[in-house]
Order: sequence, then structure tokens, then C-alpha cells
Amino acid sequence: MHAIFLRTTATSTTTPTTTTTPPTSKPPPNNNESHKTGVTRNPNFRKLSSGYLFPEIARLKTAYLAKNPQMTNRLISLGIGDTTLPIPPHILSGLVDGATKLGTADGYSGYGAGPGQMPLREKIASVIYNDLVEPSEVFVSDGAKCDIMRIQLLFGSTVISAVQDPSYPVYVDTSVMMGQTGELHPT
Repeated sequence: MHAIFLRTTATSTTTPTTTTTPPTSKPPPNNNESHKTGVTRNPNFRKLSSGYLFPEIARLKTAYLAKNPQMTNRLISLGIGDTTLPIPPHILSGLVDGATKLGTADGYSGYGAGPGQMPLREKIASVIYNDLVEPSEVFVSDGAKCDIMRIQLLFGSTVISAVQDPSYPVYVDTSVMMGQTGELHPT
């Protein structure tokens, strides 16, 4: 077992972390899979491609617009999604009302239920699914990226993932990080 110990300086407010297993030997050599702390890194991270798609798109877009400034207001970027209009008033008022309720003893709710707040799940079941599903069958999550990783964690690293190409980069990257990529053997 490896333990991480924090060092403090006279100006530091960090309290040293102690464990019941102090280091008794040198950490493993600093190779691609360990860090100076001795904590072993996930070897699958080395398999990630060197660049992430969206910074590359941004770089190409910037270079294109530098050469073609007349296109600045005409270019439709399909890179990272970004909002282009203000939040609609009915959504904004809902956010403000919800935040205001959290500032009162009666309205404060803490963390919501794991599968999502029941009033929201009821609305989704009735409005979006026309009551074809029960509210108990609706799961409200924090987004597809996290859900993809959770599914991969559920099946473990011994499952090999097949991901369509082209694909959203995070789907490929999470498969790589989980060790679900297998090895490519060209025919």
C-alpha cells in the first residue's frame, strides 16, 4: 500500500496527512506508471491519444479565421457546444425560484434523491413520455459523460468496448482509461 504524505512550509496552511502505514522503503522507480509520490498510475492513460479533439478544432478555427476574417460572423462552429442566446425568462425564473427556496429553512432540501427529484421525474414521465413509463422508471443524471463511465465501471476493465468512429471523444477516452480497448491486430 502506498501512502501520500503532504509536506508543509512555514507559510503553508496544509496539515500533514498521516496514515497507519508510514513509508518504510523507497517508492517504486519513477517510470511511466508511477509518480514521485510512489502512487502507481493507471497504465491505460499512456494509451490516450496526444491531443483532445476540441482544442484541435479551436486551433484550426482560430487559424482559419485569422486568414479569413470576413468569415468571423458567418462561420458555424460544430466544436464544443456553447450557448448563443440568453437563458429564456421562464427557465431563468425557475432557476431563481429554486435557488431562493434553498435559502429558507422550509425550502432547503440538501442533496436530492439519487435517481432525481420525484416532481421532476413525474413531469418527465407525463410530458415527455406521455405516461408510457412510470416516474419510478425515470432516472435523472448529471449527464451522459458520467453515465457512460458508470456503465463502464459496472462491467469492469475486462470487457472490451467497441466505439463507433467518428464518436464523441469522451466515449473513446473513457474506454481507454478503463482498459477496455484491447489491442488492434491489423489483418
